[in-house]
Amino acid sequence: MASFDITAVINGHGEGLLAHASLRSLVRSADAARERGHSVELLAVLDRPSPLTREVFEHFARTCPELRIEVVQHGDLGYARNSAITLANGEYVAFLDADDIWGESWLTLALEAARADSRNIAWHPEVNVYFGVAPHLFLHMDMEDPRFRVATLAHTNAWTSLCFSSVAFLRQVPYAGTHLKDHIGYEDWSFNVDVIRQGGIHKIVPGTAHAIRTRHTSLVKATSAAGCIPRPSGFLRDVLRQRAKAADARRSNEALASD
Repeated sequence: MASFDITAVINGHGEGLLAHASLRSLVRSADAARERGHSVELLAVLDRPSPLTREVFEHFARTCPELRIEVVQHGDLGYARNSAITLANGEYVAFLDADDIWGESWLTLALEAARADSRNIAWHPEVNVYFGVAPHLFLHMDMEDPRFRVATLAHTNAWTSLCFSSVAFLRQVPYAGTHLKDHIGYEDWSFNVDVIRQGGIHKIVPGTAHAIRTRHTSLVKATSAAGCIPRPSGFLRDVLRQRAKAADARRSNEALASD
């Protein structure tokens, strides 16, 4: 049995002073969930943290002793997320990067949505507000929205990395690593595809939002500059095969109807 309803994970690396706002966001959202009777574990996973980043987290933990800090040496965000999933004592895990901000109601509404639907689901906020060097809005689409086309994932990522899902399902769908020299990256895009390949779906939690910081340097920009693609898989082949089967079935039905 899980010890907590939610493990709220914050992943850190080299965010330095920017992490303080994210840590405050983590605590605000956890406190809001606790006010609704939900138990929340706070877990920081620092992957080869810069000295300033580690100092910011340790200083914050002095006034928030419930924050458990674990240091790992992966040098890879995907693998750091896998470590967080292994370390989590919650029934569900929610990810926050140490330069981003959750809406205060995120944990509460995501847990309520997950409890109301027992399928294997990666939950996402409805709106992402990007701020910093490239401010813009990004709306997530629910896979069960009739406008959604799964083939879209062959050429673009449809959901950001700050998802909410059950520990049990996340352990079935581990994150892939980033290998820039081999032009393999986008661990969140690969994860989003793998969720579907493992029989899960992506859904939004209505009325929720995340604030995503954009900077001049980031893992996404480094990945793009290296000409990376997501980890190769049979995803596109499976999509094309399903389309072919659907087309064959449609033609068969049309032939029967014309007889």
